[in-house]
Amino acid sequence: MKNKSLSGCAQPWRIAATALAAGVAITGCGGGGGGGGGVAFPVPPVASVATAPEPARPAAPSTPPNRDPVPGSEPLPSLSAPQAGSTAAVGNDSEGIYASLFDLALVGADGAIASKDHIGTLWGSIKVAGLDWSFNPDTAYYFIDASPVTGSGTFAAKKTMSGTYAYGKREPSAFGPLSYATENALAVSQDSVVGKWANPDSNFGVRLSIEVDAAGKFTGKTAGVQVGNCAISGTIAHAEPSTSKNMFGFKLSAVDDSVDGKDACKLKTDRPYLGPAAILLVPAGSFDSNGFFRSIFFLVRTTNGATLTANLRKQP
Repeated sequence: MKNKSLSGCAQPWRIAATALAAGVAITGCGGGGGGGGGVAFPVPPVASVATAPEPARPAAPSTPPNRDPVPGSEPLPSLSAPQAGSTAAVGNDSEGIYASLFDLALVGADGAIASKDHIGTLWGSIKVAGLDWSFNPDTAYYFIDASPVTGSGTFAAKKTMSGTYAYGKREPSAFGPLSYATENALAVSQDSVVGKWANPDSNFGVRLSIEVDAAGKFTGKTAGVQVGNCAISGTIAHAEPSTSKNMFGFKLSAVDDSVDGKDACKLKTDRPYLGPAAILLVPAGSFDSNGFFRSIFFLVRTTNGATLTANLRKQP
């Protein structure tokens, strides 16, 4: 079974959670230089000649960084004053979006969990007793093969999720700590996903775009050497329409859309991909005051364990 990860290059300081949270591969977006040693050639002495000092040149005016909101962006919500109806406002102490530098987990109100780290994905559910949690027997970790998962830990209510887990014959290792994401304070609805979403600047040999209607139905396509040319369709449905919680269900089906077999679709075409989704916020600039753009993050899999994850920016 294969893991597919789609995204573009992310801002380093906050999007670490979104990029990983989006299940995406994290890549560098810049470069560096270096210096070297050596032997300097000797310079013969030159007679000293008195010269008039060169007049000082005024320094070029520096351009102050732009701290204004970028057109089309929105301010970051606040966990201390969450938007009405959001997960942070009305959800229980354990549900929501959790993220760290390399991991992201979506925890449902019923304890369903789907998470991604830099190696594989985890699917199943947790049993919650107060602020303690443990994996239920239906939980499995997917990397090459599916392996049963055991483990447990604690929540700090609407702040962190942490613990240990083990799968296969591996020794227990840390699960988290994952931080309760700011996006839990964002109030959303079915209308929030209407429109065009895409990752056209993906650097990972895979691109995906969808257009969602008012009922949550979408059509779209994929391209790139890793995923091939697929025509895709499906639905993205608000998980609890009576609330404004930031959690959706995502279903995607694919068919081959290649011409003469060139760049044939590499997604599973015999069964749908299913899983959770949420709206994440991507920095519009280097400062919080520049605002944030919305993206749809989804993490889905087929019944035989093929997984797909993407972070799709809202398009004009």
